Amino acid sequence: MHSFTTDTVCAITGAHPANLKRWMKQGLLTPQQNPDCWSDEHLSEIYSLVGLTATGATLEEIRQGQLAASTVITHGWAARKGDMLWQLEFGTPLSLSRQMHNMSSNYSGDDFIINLLRPLSVWLNADHRRGASRRLDRFEQSVKQQADKVMRVSSRNESAIPLFLEAVSVLDKTEIWLEAIRLTAMGFNVAVDSRATGLPAIKTELHQHHVMWCGAGISQQMQDYFEQQSQDGHPVMLSGPDRNLHYSHSDASSAA
Repeated sequence: MHSFTTDTVCAITGAHPANLKRWMKQGLLTPQQNPDCWSDEHLSEIYSLVGLTATGATLEEIRQGQLAASTVITHGWAARKGDMLWQLEFGTPLSLSRQMHNMSSNYSGDDFIINLLRPLSVWLNADHRRGASRRLDRFEQSVKQQADKVMRVSSRNESAIPLFLEAVSVLDKTEIWLEAIRLTAMGFNVAVDSRATGLPAIKTELHQHHVMWCGAGISQQMQDYFEQQSQDGHPVMLSGPDRNLHYSHSDASSAA
């Protein structure tokens, strides 16, 4: 029988230590004899939970399925979006914060961000009904608060890999913080420069990875900076939904 550390299990399955802790607390995993020792049986159980939570199933829905030894019945991510919208409309700051924390602990980072928070952000930004601006503002504050919380915890984890996340361009206020939450869930100790000034950010510490986030394209100046950093052997990469080269007025003036 094999034995795996928590870090190994998380690297293999895509789960986060917070996920494992919460799943164990909820009785969805076989109890451990050693807190940092996971068996083949545990690995199989974790794979199953990763698959089930990827559908948007709640831990209670998964527990009911386990108790009944039947297929887990869930309304999926549409229902989770509804849960968040209810909190944004009627919840207190504390209940909204708890909802965000619980979902972050229940789901893998990729699922939490890609299947729930990013689509919800797009929906909220496109919503023009009564109260839309208030809901969006509460969402933005909640995302930033969650990012600050998980990055603060990660900074105390000596095994977390230092990563610098630089905003090259953004379409909205939350996307850089959503990416910070996702990267933190992958085991990185994330430091963020969210200003998107059009100039290279000044890094105050050494980082093993440097991610340049492009939410609304990249200027020639920043593209040149990226290419120079790559040629010099620095661990830099472009990320984000829009990595196309966008010429700004200053780019055009200097080119002329």
